[in-house]
This record gives sequence, structure tokens and C-alpha cells, in this order.
Amino acid sequence: MTDEPAPASHPRRKPAGACPICGQTAQQAHRPFCSARCRAVDLGRWFGEDYRLPSDEAPLTDSE
Repeated sequence: MTDEPAPASHPRRKPAGACPICGQTAQQAHRPFCSARCRAVDLGRWFGEDYRLPSDEAPLTDSE
């Protein structure tokens, strides 16, 4: 017996070189994405604040 969890308990990851948006094989011209479309989708998600970076700072209020 080993102390390692069964492989089925590991979360599934996309294969290396896979587009983070659709999972297809990434193309060198658009790396790490597969196309200009997926690259634009990702940029739109950043602009739309769908992605957030964690912070320990409290949000600013109008009085600050």
C-alpha cells in the first residue's frame, strides 16, 4: 500500500499544450491559445473582470 491517493481522485487537467479556453492543441502563433479567437475571448474575460487575482488588501471605499 502507498500513501498516495488513487489517480481517480486527482482533478483532471487539460493536456500540456492545450488551449486554456477550448482545450484544442495550442498553435505557436497564438500560444498558449489555439487561435486568435480564443486569445480574444481570454482578453475579454480579463477586461470583463471574470478573472481576479487574490489580494489581502481591503477594497477602497468612496471616503478613501
